[in-house]
Amino acid sequence: MNNIYSASAIGTSDPLLFSPDKLKNEKALRGFVVDQVDGATWERFALDFEDINQEQTDCFNVSRWGSGRVERIIVREGGINLGGAVVLIFTLPGTSSGVAIVKWGPLWRLRGKQPEAPHLVKIIEALKTEYAVRRGLFFTIMPHADPDFGQLTCNILENLGFQERHSLPDPDRYLVNVAISPDELRKSLNQKWRYNLKKSLKADLQISYADGPEGHEQFMKMYRDMLARKSFQDTSAIDTLPDLLDCQVSQLQPKIVLVSSEGRPTAGAVIDIIGDRAVYLYGATDERALALRAGYAMHWWIAEQLCARSETKWYDLGGGDRDAGLHQFKKGFVGKEGAIFPTPPAVAYGASKRAHIAGRLVFGLRNVKNSLGKLHHNFRQGLTLKA
Repeated sequence: MNNIYSASAIGTSDPLLFSPDKLKNEKALRGFVVDQVDGATWERFALDFEDINQEQTDCFNVSRWGSGRVERIIVREGGINLGGAVVLIFTLPGTSSGVAIVKWGPLWRLRGKQPEAPHLVKIIEALKTEYAVRRGLFFTIMPHADPDFGQLTCNILENLGFQERHSLPDPDRYLVNVAISPDELRKSLNQKWRYNLKKSLKADLQISYADGPEGHEQFMKMYRDMLARKSFQDTSAIDTLPDLLDCQVSQLQPKIVLVSSEGRPTAGAVIDIIGDRAVYLYGATDERALALRAGYAMHWWIAEQLCARSETKWYDLGGGDRDAGLHQFKKGFVGKEGAIFPTPPAVAYGASKRAHIAGRLVFGLRNVKNSLGKLHHNFRQGLTLKA
């Protein structure tokens, strides 16, 4: 572990910095300590939090971005763990200037304990001090869409001087309430969703978790065939899936669900079930799935499994991707008891003009890269259609 700094009080814009020797003597007497830890330590630590999610795990971020860009920070006060975050570092070539990003964090709600808003304030202020003030990076936080604590988080970020940067083009996320019984959930569904569910349950579909390499291979074949059939541009992080399935911490491994008809898969899902929110990460269907209404049966089966899991409150279906049909499907499943909640805008704090310039450059380069990727995909699709 590497102690970065300690401060006598959270909220000071110019915290006291200590040498390692002085830090060792002072940390029992003075406020908070910020530790940078290794991946294995972080994974064990993060499992103690209800708000743990894939974007705040080491195994996902190292697979997605490479170990050199990933830092894991634990904030302590008086020997007590307050929380922390996985932080991604992107610097401009040949410089130490750039951005530090926390997505869907920080973690602050300890399992089995009443959430304490002052802890969240201290964690964010500690991270801001380390990354924005001490290291001069453009510190960006991308908050979770959270109907329980989202507004609180946004208020704290605003009070700590973070400024809005950008919003998603389609920010709404669809959250199914699985803290209720399956009977209550069925009553919550809208009428059309219940009708289609009833039809799907008569289709003699077999649904189960598919563990191991065979399940992964079956899902990926269906996924690749779907992309080719629908000419989708895949910008997801699905390439990380093999690493996640091999994660040394078994609780962090996603679950694969397969729906079969006449002996072969017709629909599938990959879901993350590690905190008080299960997240639908990826889905795949074949050409038979629509007529079989396989999506209705699959998501209902997943919801039933989650209703039986006392730790899980929400089943997060993701966004609507500005697709009217997808919106209707997810809205109907959310029903009366769930929530359609917007993802808050990303916010950032820069302690200097240089940090703001670096932030604009890094995010600008990312947008150019994404645009070029889309143009390349459309060009290739045009050539395919002409052929």
